[in-house]
Formats: sequence, C-alpha cells, structure tokens
Amino acid sequence: MRVPPDGIDDRQLSRALEKHWGLIPARLGYLPVGFGDHHWELTDAAGRSWFVTVAGLAGGWRGTGPAAGYVDLRAAMDTVIALAGAGLEFAVAPVPTTDGRALAALGAEHAITVFPYLDGACRDVAPEMPPQDRLAVIDMLARLHSATPLARPTAPVRRLDLAARPVLEAALEELDRPWNGGPYAELARQLLTRQASRLGRAVARFDELVREAARSGPPVITHGEPHPGNILRAAGKLRLIDWDTAGLALPERDLWSVAEAGSREAERYAELTGRRASTAALHMYRVRWSLDEIALSVSDLRGPHEQNEDTELTWAVLTEETENVLQLVP
Repeated sequence: MRVPPDGIDDRQLSRALEKHWGLIPARLGYLPVGFGDHHWELTDAAGRSWFVTVAGLAGGWRGTGPAAGYVDLRAAMDTVIALAGAGLEFAVAPVPTTDGRALAALGAEHAITVFPYLDGACRDVAPEMPPQDRLAVIDMLARLHSATPLARPTAPVRRLDLAARPVLEAALEELDRPWNGGPYAELARQLLTRQASRLGRAVARFDELVREAARSGPPVITHGEPHPGNILRAAGKLRLIDWDTAGLALPERDLWSVAEAGSREAERYAELTGRRASTAALHMYRVRWSLDEIALSVSDLRGPHEQNEDTELTWAVLTEETENVLQLVP
C-alpha cells in the first residue's frame, strides 16, 4: 500500500516488535509497496534488516471478523514455516516470535509478521514473465504441490467460490441509488451499471466452471498468488514471497497465471507431477481472480474513502478487471 494505515504509528509498532521478537528498532521506515497489507523496513540495534508486515484481519478477501482472520493468517504462516523447514528453500517464511508463534496481534484488528530482509527485485503484477522464469516457477510449483502431505496438518482450505460474492451481489442490487462513500463511489456505480447484465452472466458462467473444475482431482497445497509481483529474484535465485493466501486447493489456483492449457509450461508441470492441468479449472481461476478483484475494489470504493494513491490504484484495478472478465466471458 502506498499510504500508511490510519491508527497505527511507529511507536506502537516498535513496542510490539520489541515485545514479541526482541527487536529494538534503530530505524523503522514505511515502505510504499504491495497491495493489501502494509510494510516497513526495520533496522535493529545490531544493524540487521527485517521486513515487517502488518495485515488487516477483517474484511477484504478473508470476509470475516478479526478473530477468524487471525486464525486463517496464522494457519497460512505456520504452513509456510513447515514447508521452508522441510527443504523448500524458495519459500520465504516468517521469523517466529520469541515464544515460537508465526505472528503477533497488533491491537484488535491487525497482525504483525516479520521476515528476513532480502535484497532483490520483483516485477509488477501485470507484465508477463519471460519464458525461462515461467518454467522456473513451474518447477517451484511442482515441488510445492508435491509437498502436500507436509502442509496438510496446518494448511487452511481455500474454497472454489468467490471470496467476496455477497459484496458484489449487494452492489449489483443497489445500482439505482447514489453511492456516497467518496470520490470514486459514483464512478464505480456508473461502471457497474453499464456492465451489470454482462457481469451477471460472468458470475453465472463462473458457477458452471466451478462445477466442472470440482471434478478435476484432489486438492494440493497452493501458494495462491504466484504472479510476478510475488516472485523475488535475489542472489540469482527466484523465491516466492507473500504466502498469506496459501492453502489447500486445486493446483490450477497457482497454474493459471503461468500456464495455458497445452502450453510448454503445462506439459512441464505434467512431466514433474504426473497430473495434467484441467482446462476448465484454469479458466475458472482466471475468471475468479477478476471477479474477486472487482468485488473487493467495489467494497473499498463504496465505503468511506479519500482520493490518494491507494484509491487511485483501486479504481484502476476495478476498471481493468471489469474489462478482463468481460473478455473472458463475453
């Protein structure tokens, strides 16, 4: 996120880092990166650097209250710790607290995770990866999916349905009255009004694809978002970061962003795992991504908001993903 969160200051965060990790910040600087969570770079008294993430536990794709959100995030972080400990060196896992937990609460609605600070670079989310990188990611995903028995004791289950479906359905039912949440509220309403019938067809087609995909095979442990923005190149190696959506799901949940049905990447995955990607499941997850992004963006823009870099980006995501889903489901 480009704008620091309201209600969390550096002193509060510093106290929590010292209490739960024994880290005494010599410097704590906000990092305007990523989308969804908030991040800081911490330099401790010994000169070591750490990457600190503060995640909101209510609303968003989790769609539940803070208590359930904390349980979900803890399960995902426990899972990546187990995977990294079992030899999946590309999995960037959080540093446990002094009492061995994967995260710590920050107030009632947020949680902190701490990671080693890795010097490296990620691409933007949207640009397509070079073929060599796509094959390298396929190799990582094949190893990850094959590690399902290690992850099953802790991993949350990621259902096929839309994370924020009630939000989208409520918005589509309330297009006949003004939206007054902020500067982008009416723009969002007008966009959805123009495309309401087509979005309704997209949701119906998504439901058909879910029924087809559900027959494609057993779930595996998935990362959830292995797009270029979550692939870090550090010291000449690729690593997967941002595991908060990790969980048990169909393998196509990871594959759709790096492989087309029948592609070289899909063939490579089949060679490594013995499992062929389902065309229906690949298409379902592509559509699901766009519909979830639309629903979550609408949720933010219908509610109280100001015009800043984050809401500008949310509006851009809404317009782009609306166009994407209408191309996927004409």
